[in-house]
Amino acid sequence: MIMRGFMKRIRITILIGLSLFSAAWCGDGSNALQDFFSAWQMPKVWIAATLALAGSVLLIMRKVVSSVRLVMMAVAFFAFGVIGVLPWGSFAQGMGLHPSPMCIIEKPFLFINAGRSIPIFFFSMLAFVGLLTIISNKSFCGWTCPVGALQELIYHIPVFRKFKRPLPFALTNTIRLGVFAIFIVLVFTLSFSLFGYLNAFHILHWRWSATLIPSLIIVLIGGLIVYRPFCYLVCPLGLVTWILEPFSILRVRLIKSACTDCRLCIKKSPCPTVPSILENKKIRPDCHACGKCIQACPENALIFNKKSLNSVNSL
Repeated sequence: MIMRGFMKRIRITILIGLSLFSAAWCGDGSNALQDFFSAWQMPKVWIAATLALAGSVLLIMRKVVSSVRLVMMAVAFFAFGVIGVLPWGSFAQGMGLHPSPMCIIEKPFLFINAGRSIPIFFFSMLAFVGLLTIISNKSFCGWTCPVGALQELIYHIPVFRKFKRPLPFALTNTIRLGVFAIFIVLVFTLSFSLFGYLNAFHILHWRWSATLIPSLIIVLIGGLIVYRPFCYLVCPLGLVTWILEPFSILRVRLIKSACTDCRLCIKKSPCPTVPSILENKKIRPDCHACGKCIQACPENALIFNKKSLNSVNSL
């Protein structure tokens, strides 16, 4: 109970801090507001919203079979990881990774440390990701992120099957929180960005650099055994969306009266989230809305929907 209350206070504090931080740097003028929403007109934003919406509809309709999920992951990887480097003119430029989802969190701290104001574009992108997360559980990370899609495609390569196990969330989240804390300390003491050496999105620039080695090990090698290791162990945006998950309108929920406790959903799911859904825990691991648990349930006891009044166990 103490830990739950502590984590709740952390979430509220961070949300309030982000709001105040945004207001302080953005101002409240009409030009700032116009600049804020003009970023949402970029191709990568409305295409990401379309993919997230499509994934959510598929989950609600229980249509996310493995083949459909893998096709959607391939589309997301191509759209946001490949098109941006193709010679397709302004459209390709609008699909580029500048800033990458990870840079949305990293760069503002670097700007502050350098005594510079934060471009409103970063607040706009962070608000967009947050909005998708609140509307539909982690739909940005789960359905549009190219690094997440790449990891999921790699995880489904049929090798090392007997070693594929979800890592304990207490371990992965401790590491992720620790990495973020170390990043903050190093930025404001040594002006050094740890995330500059752990940014898996640099892979999608398609240029070799020695700084890519840690990311390549985590994504390409770790991804063969662990489901989305970069997301659970490193990604600061993944940490932010995890904090926002309890506020999601659409998310995986349990109809307790229909559940026979067969545990097939746990056996079939690659993530560590399902046990906490079945146990109705308030703090649960990241759910990337892959649909595996919904697909596995023979009783249709798991649904992707808003909170129901009909005997649904949920946050």
